[in-house]
Amino acid sequence: MSEPETLQQESRTTARTGPVVFFDFARGVSAQAVVLGHALNIFLPAIFMPPGGHVFYIQSFAVIIFFVLSGFLITSAVLKKKDREDFTFGSYLIDRVARVIYPLIPALGLILAGDLLMFGRSTRLPFDYVDLEPQTVVAAFTMLFNHPVLLELAPAAGLPWLSAGPLGTGAPLWSVVAEWWIYVAFGVLAFIAVKKLKAGVGTGILLAFSIAVPLGYMAKGGYESLAWVIGMLYALAAHRMSSLPKAFHTMMLLVGLGGLLAGLWYTKMNLHSAATVIPSAVAFCHLYFLGTDPGSRTRVSREGRFQRVYRSGSLFLSSYSYSLYLLHFSVVTYLWVLLHGRIPTAGLILVSVLLSNAVAYVFHLLVERHFHRVGKFLKRRLLRSNQY
Repeated sequence: MSEPETLQQESRTTARTGPVVFFDFARGVSAQAVVLGHALNIFLPAIFMPPGGHVFYIQSFAVIIFFVLSGFLITSAVLKKKDREDFTFGSYLIDRVARVIYPLIPALGLILAGDLLMFGRSTRLPFDYVDLEPQTVVAAFTMLFNHPVLLELAPAAGLPWLSAGPLGTGAPLWSVVAEWWIYVAFGVLAFIAVKKLKAGVGTGILLAFSIAVPLGYMAKGGYESLAWVIGMLYALAAHRMSSLPKAFHTMMLLVGLGGLLAGLWYTKMNLHSAATVIPSAVAFCHLYFLGTDPGSRTRVSREGRFQRVYRSGSLFLSSYSYSLYLLHFSVVTYLWVLLHGRIPTAGLILVSVLLSNAVAYVFHLLVERHFHRVGKFLKRRLLRSNQY
């Protein structure tokens, strides 16, 4: 869901490269797919959310793309910075805080305020339960909801308040929390391997606590974390992959797509299963290597109109994709409450997509796009001068 800061920094100084535009396009389109998918679920449940499922949820497929993108790009960023003296675990974690948590906190505040205003005492909807309990609010702001360790510990310790789900209409934010803890676990392992980070007791506890999240989701049938791992592995092998012939990437793309179709048939459209997540991630990675040349630069002066529109459109859509992911479900839900039955369903779906984009873009302008400044501020405050 979140875009590494390295791509945004590069866009300020050079023309967008083919690979960067590919990632922008994938991220931007995936975010739009999430909004459209949830709108279809909410406004046309008989068709797009029938009892028993067995429907291709485009938002679930988009989440797979988000995970594999994050795995590839975060790993690439670490490899690029690994020899810098100022690149420490602290600076890595602050970059993630600035990029992921800084926009998330005000978004959660907006969701909480909007839900309280919209629902008051009634928190039940035909398609969802809006949880605004105090423990849920605390868990949301501390990135601890849906944590497998706490979910298991709560009944055993007689502390039910430890067991919390997503806050209100922020149901899709489970993936943000999952990715956050993957970032932490990956950071610990990467800095132990690359920067010889000393693995003390505290480091071990942090690693165990963070890695429990993806493992816990997999234990319950949610294998999206495997897409992150696959993206990481392809990033580690990127140099070798880029030198392989396009025929190989074409073959692997077809194998991945074939595996996805077989997985969809075998699992009855379950896009959370390993049988669908793995081939989807593999196909996406080979599509990237097939369609782009990581060593080349796209010369803007030689671009045609279509290429310029593709590049600028991809950059625009991707720029606020995280804001869109954070806020869209609340916007769509509020529109259902206010307008359901008053205007045609097709109009509701269109309005929900347009309004979600408008709200997200304003949020991006006011909040998200300032994450660089937040990261620099935190580094000045929290890191020693020789680390910054």
